[in-house]
Amino acid sequence: MVNNHRKYKADKPFLPVEDQIEKLIGRGLSIGSKEKAKQLIMTHNYYNIINGYKDIFLKSPFEGDDRYIEGSTFEDLYELYMFDRDLRKTILAVTIDVECTFYTNVAYFIGKEYGHEPQEYLDKSKYNTGHKQNNGKTQRENLLDMLWKNIHKPRIEPLIYYKNNYKNMPPWILTKGLTFGQVYTLFELLKSEIKEEIIKSILGIDHVDEKLKEFFAKMMSIFIRYRNWSAHGGRMYNHRCKPELTFWEPLFTMFGVTKSEFNKGRGKNDLLALTASVMFFYQSNTGSTIDYFVFLNNNMEKYRDKRVATYSKVITETGLPENTHEKFLNFISDGAQNKFTLSYLTKEGAMAIE
Repeated sequence: MVNNHRKYKADKPFLPVEDQIEKLIGRGLSIGSKEKAKQLIMTHNYYNIINGYKDIFLKSPFEGDDRYIEGSTFEDLYELYMFDRDLRKTILAVTIDVECTFYTNVAYFIGKEYGHEPQEYLDKSKYNTGHKQNNGKTQRENLLDMLWKNIHKPRIEPLIYYKNNYKNMPPWILTKGLTFGQVYTLFELLKSEIKEEIIKSILGIDHVDEKLKEFFAKMMSIFIRYRNWSAHGGRMYNHRCKPELTFWEPLFTMFGVTKSEFNKGRGKNDLLALTASVMFFYQSNTGSTIDYFVFLNNNMEKYRDKRVATYSKVITETGLPENTHEKFLNFISDGAQNKFTLSYLTKEGAMAIE
C-alpha cells in the first residue's frame, strides 16, 4: 500500500447560493441587491466571478486573507469579470487571425518550394531534426509520423474529403489538421531559407537577420500561449505567459516603455507584450491592427466608464499605458508601414533589440 503523506487543504462543502452571498458579506464585500447577485452567480458561476477576480479587491491577497478592502462591491468584481470576458473574445479573435495568416504562409511556401505531393514536401531531408523528445524520437520523426498518419487516416474535414477524392493531399490542406503549436513546430524545422521567406512575406520586408528571426520566434510563442489561454477561458487582464519578448526599441518606444521598465517585466509577457506583437506582426497590414485596437479600446473605455475607481489599477496589471488609444492613433496617423523593422534594418545591423 502506498503511504501518502501529502497534506491536502480541507474540502470545501457545498453551499447554497444564499449562504455564498452571506459569506461574501461577512468578508466585507458590499452587495446592493442580494437577488441580483444570486441571479448573476447562477448565470456566470461563483468561482468564475469571485475566485477569478477578487484579488485586487482584497486587503492581503498574497497572504490568503479573503477580507475585502472597504468599499469593494459585488458589482466591482462582476464588472471586472465582464471586462475580462470581452477582452478574452478580442484576444481569441486576433490570435485566430494571426494563426490563419501563419498557417497560410507556411503552407504556401512549403508548396512553392517542395510541391504538392507528400512524398516531396514531407521528405525528411527537407527538415531539420530538432531535439530529442520523451519517446526517444526527434521532433522531425514525431512530426512527420503524425503528418503521414493524418494523410493515411484522416479524422477531420477537409482532410477526409481529399483522402477520398484526390490522389495527393497538398500542404495547404494537410496543415488544417494541425494545431497552432504543431504548425509552428513545422515552421521551426524548416530550412533557414524557407523560414526567412515566410517571415519576409508576413512582415512585408525584404531582409531578415538573426535578431529579427529571434524576435519573430518569441512573438509567435506569445501568440500561441495567449491563443490557448483565451480558448480555454483563462483570466486575461493580468495573465503572464512563460515565453518572453526581447526588447525591440522602436516598438516599445511607441508605448513609452523604457529599457529599464522592460527589464522589470513590463511588456515581456503581459497584455502589452501581446499587443506589441500584434502591431509588429501586422505592421504591413494596419487594417488588422486597427480591428484589434478598436475592440481593445472599446473594452477599456467601457470598463473605465463603469469603474473609474479601479480602472487605473486594472490597466496597470495589463502593462498597457492608460493612453493606449492615443498611442495607437499616433501610429496610424504616421502612415508608415514596416516602421518597426525598417527602423531597425536601416541601422545596418545596429542593436535595436537586446
